[in-house]
Amino acid sequence: MANENEGQALREYGNRKKRYKKRRRAIIIAVILILAVLGSIYLIRLYNRNYNSYSVIKKVDVSATSAVGYLNYGTSIVKYSKDGAVAVDKSGRLLWNGSYEMSTPIVDTCDNYVAIADKDGKSIHIFNQKGEVGNGIQTRYNIQKVEVARQGVVAALMETENGNDIKLYDATDGTELWDKTTSVNTEGYPMDFSMSDDGKKLVFSYLSYADGKLVDNISFYNLGEVGQNFTDGIVGGWAFAEGIIVPRVAFVNNDTACVFKDNGFLIYSVAEKPKLVHEEDFEGKIQSILYNNKYVGVVLQKDGTSTKQLLLYDLSGKKVLDKTLDFDYEKISLSDNEIVMYDNMSCLIMKLNGKVKFKYTFDSNIEAIYSINNIDQYYLANDSKLYEIQLKE
Repeated sequence: MANENEGQALREYGNRKKRYKKRRRAIIIAVILILAVLGSIYLIRLYNRNYNSYSVIKKVDVSATSAVGYLNYGTSIVKYSKDGAVAVDKSGRLLWNGSYEMSTPIVDTCDNYVAIADKDGKSIHIFNQKGEVGNGIQTRYNIQKVEVARQGVVAALMETENGNDIKLYDATDGTELWDKTTSVNTEGYPMDFSMSDDGKKLVFSYLSYADGKLVDNISFYNLGEVGQNFTDGIVGGWAFAEGIIVPRVAFVNNDTACVFKDNGFLIYSVAEKPKLVHEEDFEGKIQSILYNNKYVGVVLQKDGTSTKQLLLYDLSGKKVLDKTLDFDYEKISLSDNEIVMYDNMSCLIMKLNGKVKFKYTFDSNIEAIYSINNIDQYYLANDSKLYEIQLKE
């Protein structure tokens, strides 16, 4: 009888233990769901928050040189001038300080690298987070544009006596990795070029005049194994209709290139060879273009009006924003999840859904404004000071 009672007790204990585990599991799941819902509500409210003032978290004196411009550098910022450049992180710590002498510095950045070149000059300086890489690069011809890849490969477009020279260099020692010489009489005049993040793909826009016609051609180069099976590595190319000009081309990410013509844009998938994904044509004048690694956009001014229209598309060509602008900006850019516009003293930050996040007129000039945390902290720069600011409701 005792054994029977003990068995019954053990079974009841086992059942109670199972019920306890079930209740405990249900409570844990309920808590997780509640936290997920609360977290989602918080993020939605945070994303849709509107700010109308700010406070200064930190101020850094960068007045040693007169700025030509500023460059967003991850969560840091680069100030560059005719006689040097400095990189400062969000804590105000100096990352590096580089000296050079240039008449017209032009810049590009990719991941940890920054390339600064002298437009119409012959010098290129490359920096990473530790400072200058190598001893700089001296070119034979005058530089028109420079780009840098994530592993430090530098591409330079240079103007020669009869055409142009495009070279790729190793940033460390200046070794020439690839060279392409073009003639104005054959390929035409290069309007623009862009290099992929891995430094293995290039796209060019050439404008030529032949048989009384003005024609723009784009050419895609693959410098990897695929390109070795094609003449000069050209894996694709197209000519546009007479009179259509392509002033800008850009690899927006490693495998996607955008071609901006004067009446629209084209999106190409370029994993190895180019494939047209989407083409968009517009009526009206394109005032600005903007893009990042997820979206491409334009600002149009309708013929005969002062109305400006902001259009934004994802990289499949789907329109995600159509917004009328009443802000008379001088500069506009697209960050990860918002659009930043500013003129000499006023700023407007807009979310990708078209809602205004922050609109403000400052007491001093604005040279640049960049997001720090993609939420509510920004770099605000003028010629002599770099501020880290916190937006406030």
